[in-house]
Amino acid sequence: MERDEILKKSREENKDRDFVEEAVLARANTIALAVGMIMCGIVSILRGLLTEKGTEPAVWTVYFSVLAAGMLVKFAKMRKRHELLLGLIYLAFCVTFFVFYLRDLLGMA
Repeated sequence: MERDEILKKSREENKDRDFVEEAVLARANTIALAVGMIMCGIVSILRGLLTEKGTEPAVWTVYFSVLAAGMLVKFAKMRKRHELLLGLIYLAFCVTFFVFYLRDLLGMA
């Protein structure tokens, strides 16, 4: 393949992709996840301080489900083992907090 053919093929493969926008979205996603973690912590701390029920498992269930989904989708696309491992760990946290939530909801705790 000649240089011009390679460039033409590369342009066709990357058509309609905005690499700057992709980088900005990746950074925004990182910040959003950090803010989500902080808010889950604040909600849990407030519930612990203002009630006698302790932490709020529902917010952590949602947070870890988002993290698990993100890592498992990344693994499905990129096939990196560490993303599978993190996805499964986050999924385990999600299920654990969901069990705590159900126990709290059903009055079993």
